[in-house]
Amino acid sequence: MSKVSKLVEGWRRYTQSPYNNVVDPFYGPPPLINDVIDCWVVEGVRFYTEPHHANGMMYHVMLPTDELTFHLEGSPISKHSYSYMASELVQKGYPPRAVRVVVGKNGKATINRDKEIVFAAQEVGLEELPVLFVFEEQA
Repeated sequence: MSKVSKLVEGWRRYTQSPYNNVVDPFYGPPPLINDVIDCWVVEGVRFYTEPHHANGMMYHVMLPTDELTFHLEGSPISKHSYSYMASELVQKGYPPRAVRVVVGKNGKATINRDKEIVFAAQEVGLEELPVLFVFEEQA
């Protein structure tokens, strides 16, 4: 049985249990972005469907900032363009919105619009960021 099949099977068993009253399919650490990609591409399963609501934003899961840096796409941005965001993170302790990770059927996950949040979080040493997955049918 493949790694993806095991993850999906565990998720299906968990969501069908009558004793569950939460929406997260995992008790331990959340799956990494590559696991979410594999389930979407291979099985057609969206790992996260119900977002959490906290601090005035919607997000699916908190993920390590280091993991998000691997999926940044587009031209690099200057430190000046995310320095304001870094000061906001220090003042509030959380970003103004969740980082959108676009997961495509082509097997790629990209962060285009919210990369300044990821860079600012790295700058101030924020370990985790809220992530909202957007699943695209087209490659």
